[in-house]
Amino acid sequence: MKDTAKNTINKYLPSLEIETKRVQLKNLPLIYEGLYSFERMDVSGKTFLVIEVKDETLGPKDFKKHGRVLKDKLDYPQIWYLKNLHFNKVQRMIRNELNFVIKDKQVYLPLLNTSIKAENTKTKIRSDLTSLSVSTLIRQILLGDLTRKSKVEISELLGSSKMTAGRAIEPLLAHQLCEEQKVGVAKKVHFKNREVLWSFLRDEVKGPIKETIFIDKVPKELPYSGVSALSKLSILMDEELPIFASSKKFFNKKYPNTKEVLEDDAQARVELWDREPTLLEDGHINVIDLYLVLKDEDDERVQIELESLLGKFDLKMG
Repeated sequence: MKDTAKNTINKYLPSLEIETKRVQLKNLPLIYEGLYSFERMDVSGKTFLVIEVKDETLGPKDFKKHGRVLKDKLDYPQIWYLKNLHFNKVQRMIRNELNFVIKDKQVYLPLLNTSIKAENTKTKIRSDLTSLSVSTLIRQILLGDLTRKSKVEISELLGSSKMTAGRAIEPLLAHQLCEEQKVGVAKKVHFKNREVLWSFLRDEVKGPIKETIFIDKVPKELPYSGVSALSKLSILMDEELPIFASSKKFFNKKYPNTKEVLEDDAQARVELWDREPTLLEDGHINVIDLYLVLKDEDDERVQIELESLLGKFDLKMG
């Protein structure tokens, strides 16, 4: 069987309808001779130019430059097909949003919302949400202000770099929670409706708590969490020890000299999260983070008040 990008794509995505045809681009600069060969590929109604890379020393910088010249010759979205590619170059390809296929290893086609790679001889969809992915999802559910925005605009709203925002959006695209659409010269991210996003978050996203510690003082600059937060939003009584939330990084920076103590000697309990609490409301965590923290709580009274609180935001318990 001839080695082609189609073989690798079919290996991981056998349901796709793919047709290919060899093409020859005329009047290319001599420097390109021997570097590439070309195929036209039709994938589920979309047409691409597949550029097979024959020189393994080439990388993303070359592909962006050469891609502009090739686009002038045949104006199709481009897929770069390679036999091998160093990990660092793979990461740069992703950051530059270049479509590419690595033989028997990886398929990265953001134009088709597809990102699959082989790990330890198994295929794995690259869909693990980053901490910022979760925060992005929460913000869109609560505020709805991220849809139809570019990644630059989203990064500004999230207070992150464009690169970090891009990495946060990628798994959301993989889970089909949003899609990118080209508007003029810019790409806009369009999120699915609120009910779809909430259903996914409710069923698939785990709680943020990585560690819980007890300390001998009340941290005045941290938001309330858990039952302490719920008690401020319902008729539920607070627990004896107030509960607070913080990312571990922020807590260690803000309270470097704080000593952990036994629960009997503590003045507060602190949940150390895998991310920074966002969209704080009157000194406590937002309602969705509160759900993630308490959804596995056994106390029936907590679940009743939590369900009532979610209802005020038109959100349903699982």
